[in-house]
Amino acid sequence: MGGDDVMACVHDDNGRVRIQHFYNVGQWAKEIQRNPARDEEGVFENNRVTCRFKRPVYVPREETIVDLHLSWYYLFAWGPAIQGSITRHDIDSPPVSERVVSIYKYEDIFMPSAAYQTFSSPFCLLLIVALTFYLLMGTP
Repeated sequence: MGGDDVMACVHDDNGRVRIQHFYNVGQWAKEIQRNPARDEEGVFENNRVTCRFKRPVYVPREETIVDLHLSWYYLFAWGPAIQGSITRHDIDSPPVSERVVSIYKYEDIFMPSAAYQTFSSPFCLLLIVALTFYLLMGTP
């Protein structure tokens, strides 16, 4: 991992669901203060974090925000967050889209293993949507 643009839905200790922006550097996620998310909505209900947001398709001169005109692999992971900082999560085998995906067309994406479909934890839940798994594997 590394070079991944990460949008995270974090359920914090105050009961709020916030959208945070991270950029993976090696195996570490560095929080980026410039968050492209707009019109944020987040809910924590029945031990499930749900969120949605908008972000620009392209942000010029910003290497930590990928160009969504291109197609990317999607990576989904979850795990605990401590005071808003993400911690180790499913590094060994996180669910990844089986092929590159474009946001410009609707399509079903197969995500392996039903075990990833539900998750409950006494800790703060974190859903990380990494918009890029392999930064250089995108195709226009």
